[in-house]
Amino acid sequence: MSIVRCSLGCAASGTNPTTQMLCGETEVFVNQELTFEFSSPIKFSSVNTNSFQLVEIPSGRTPPGAFSISPTNPNLLIYRPQLTFDSAGNASFGLTLGATYAFKIPGAGTNDLGPFIRNLNDQDNANRLACTLVASQGVRDAVLGSPSVTITLDTVKSRDPNGDPIDFNVNVPARGAIDVYRNSPVRMVFNDIMNPSSLANPVTRTSESIAFFVDPDGDLTDPGDQVVLAGTFTLEINQAQALTTVIFQPSGGLPSAGHQTPGRRILVTFAPGIVDLGDHALINPGVVSFTPEVIDFDPIILTEAFDNNLNEDAVHSGATWGPGVLTVGRGGGSGRLGELIVPPGQVVELDTDLEDFSSITSPLIFNPSNVIDRPDPFQVLGGVFEFSRLRVDAGGVLRLRGSNPARILVRGTSDISGLVDIAGGDGLLHNSLDFPGGEGGVPGPNGGKGGNGGDRPDGSAFVTVGGAPNPSAGPSNVLVASTYVNVNGKAGGGIAFPSTIAPSPTFVGGGGGGLSWPQPTASTPTLHMPADLNDTSGLQLDPFHECSIVPPGAPGAGGAYALSGRNGVVVADTFSAVPFNLPPNALGGNSALLAIDEFVRSLSPELGLLRGGSGGGGGGGHLQFTRSNATPLSPCFTPPVGSTLQVGRYVAHSGAGGGGSGGALQVVGGRAIILRGVIDASGGNGGSGTFPLTSGSATFDLAQAGGAGSGGAVMLQSQTITIQPIPGRINVSGGVGGEGTGRSEPVVPSQGGLGGPGMVRLEANTAPSITSEETKVEPREADLQAIYGSGVAIEDIISTATWTTITDPPAGYSGAQSCWIRPDGSFFQLQFADDAAVPGWDMRLRITGQAEPQSYRGENVVFPGNTLEQIFGSDLGSAPVVVRFQGARANSVLLDPCSVPEAGASSPLAANSLTDWVLHPAELNDFFGADQSRIPNIFRFTIIWDPSQVTFSQIEGVEDITITMLPD
Repeated sequence: MSIVRCSLGCAASGTNPTTQMLCGETEVFVNQELTFEFSSPIKFSSVNTNSFQLVEIPSGRTPPGAFSISPTNPNLLIYRPQLTFDSAGNASFGLTLGATYAFKIPGAGTNDLGPFIRNLNDQDNANRLACTLVASQGVRDAVLGSPSVTITLDTVKSRDPNGDPIDFNVNVPARGAIDVYRNSPVRMVFNDIMNPSSLANPVTRTSESIAFFVDPDGDLTDPGDQVVLAGTFTLEINQAQALTTVIFQPSGGLPSAGHQTPGRRILVTFAPGIVDLGDHALINPGVVSFTPEVIDFDPIILTEAFDNNLNEDAVHSGATWGPGVLTVGRGGGSGRLGELIVPPGQVVELDTDLEDFSSITSPLIFNPSNVIDRPDPFQVLGGVFEFSRLRVDAGGVLRLRGSNPARILVRGTSDISGLVDIAGGDGLLHNSLDFPGGEGGVPGPNGGKGGNGGDRPDGSAFVTVGGAPNPSAGPSNVLVASTYVNVNGKAGGGIAFPSTIAPSPTFVGGGGGGLSWPQPTASTPTLHMPADLNDTSGLQLDPFHECSIVPPGAPGAGGAYALSGRNGVVVADTFSAVPFNLPPNALGGNSALLAIDEFVRSLSPELGLLRGGSGGGGGGGHLQFTRSNATPLSPCFTPPVGSTLQVGRYVAHSGAGGGGSGGALQVVGGRAIILRGVIDASGGNGGSGTFPLTSGSATFDLAQAGGAGSGGAVMLQSQTITIQPIPGRINVSGGVGGEGTGRSEPVVPSQGGLGGPGMVRLEANTAPSITSEETKVEPREADLQAIYGSGVAIEDIISTATWTTITDPPAGYSGAQSCWIRPDGSFFQLQFADDAAVPGWDMRLRITGQAEPQSYRGENVVFPGNTLEQIFGSDLGSAPVVVRFQGARANSVLLDPCSVPEAGASSPLAANSLTDWVLHPAELNDFFGADQSRIPNIFRFTIIWDPSQVTFSQIEGVEDITITMLPD
């Protein structure tokens, strides 16, 4: 047995022509098929990588490849380098482009070591073939020229008496085919080895270059109504026959052609980018169309009996689904606003006074089509937000502001992995030469604003005294006590007492504003702001003004809530030999004025006890470092006779503002609350001066500090509350007082008062353990005791209870939502039955005193001659139970009908095909008019309970709900 010829141009060696052969071609393609013909039939089992040696130099790696014997010539051995594809369909070849390979077929006649390729009589190959190959030629086109595609499918050949197909014509050309079988695959055979990445993704089984559409009216000249036909693509490559096959299987089958004329048609389109491995484009791209079979569908009556949870959309539901009945939940709201999702990197801010949702334009965040009974204008007043679901992703921020408490009522699940921000804003850094005092920090919802800092005292008479800068003279008159209100720091905003719903509440707990200085008090009645150049008496802190320094105004105090705010602490330079008076410290807000007990700690919104905290007070204006022209002597005494004592330097300062308080927030989860992120209800820090607090700092920028705002109130209510066991998941800490002017040597600033902590309330089916939950809340008990002493405990800020069923609206509403429903069948659209002989939809209610469930929209024994729907009504807010329906068009398979992205690239829904919620599913039939590209083929329903209605007591639950559909 010997080698006769090969595709590499094998030739006998001149030095040993009978036993040694060489390759006439040594430059090869990475996918080149190699053939070798022997003098007798080959024993295939003798062919392996030892008897056929191809080794990469210098790695010694044997490239992957496959051997075969020609089916038409038993003497012909074929070697094909392996062709593989990654998950995106990109080709990878057995030979590496540019690599060098040592190639050898050992020969027994040249004394090579075996094994050898043998014939069927076990005779060894006699002559050696050896050469060096270089994979330098790139990719070889398996079939020369441009490829073409042939499309085939199956049509119905005959039907049984019921009209169901029983025999088929197989592999019928697709172009113009009619009566195409509903479950027929569409086979696309390309006469070449194609580049798979230009056809379909073998992992996702999708294609970006081949598309299937339904033309609803069969008029291909108008593509505006064409709808994507969902399905999966599979890919097969036959290297031996140089064929590539793509098979499309429509999801749920091909839709019926319908009974209209012309019938619906299916279009197949091929993008120009389809190429073979040689990068040759498809020669016959374009459009192929065919007509599916006409299917006579029976009406579908879908019944949900609530006996399992397969159709329950749990994250949007709070009512009790099953077993065998739907009953009212504990609360959570109607969910009428739909879901709110805050993606990573996004900030969504809601105003508790008036929120216009039309300002949110991204359907990925909020989709107005999901609003039940959407009002016009679409506004929410009063801060009560009823969502079906809340999700704040990590990196997302939900911020709430306004004068009302924030009440987020969620029918299903509240899942917070990002930040919910109801924190108070800080008082800002403040330059004391600004005329107005610093602005107090803004509060969280329903919180107290930080008090503004005191304005600069009047300096109109001292513009050039001593060359000191004195721009923008302050209040025009600060010569009498009644006008010192202009330069005193303002108190922080307080907390409504006894409640937010009291007819005329008082506001208590705000941190006191710091007094300006100098000013007359009971102990220092002669002190005052100077009126003119010669008015120095008011600057005296004692008779020896030559040795005194005017002290600053007082810093603001902290706001109170669960515990009192702390006083502001004033610090000033002093001479030990000279006594002088400092302004009295501003007093922190007093929590005792809130009369806090277990009742108040309930934070009940219905009782007006869900309240934001109180703001910190602003720092007082002052004249620190204003001085007379007297020369300090030791011991101190009055100026020499004949001298004129005057104001020698005039410097006036405004004060910094206080911090705003944390706000008030209720989050209800009808199903669950999951907190992996942070709810920040902390108080804002008091404002500070902009001066550097270092020795030798400038004396003309000396703002006094503002006090801090208190923490706010956070209330969580749900069947289950899961808080990640990490400190600071809920933060109701008071803020830190600002730093103001003080003593220069050594440097000691005045300090605004600390804000008091707020309160946390947790209610679940089983009352949460304070011991377990306190580690997740700031401040910790040790922090409180470090400030207030051992007499305080964590129970002063955290309380828990069992979540009892709510009946008051809107928190008492509860509801359930189904997953998206798509009945089985090869239909194009769902037509919902209207009310004819029987209702197009109905549900049966369990009614107190009745042995059998009663029809809601049909005959019943409770109110003969009237339906329960007529008696109870169907309006949200006046009926004990309401039902709404919503439709959409799915263009691809719903991987999880209970979790369908409604917008974005991953959404399977046709653009803008989501309908509003309607009272009757028949309203969905013509919701989009003549636009057939959005006609629904899926739907869902929601049922909402209102236990506040008098008639609610008669209803025990929903036994089942039925919807009648006419598929087409």
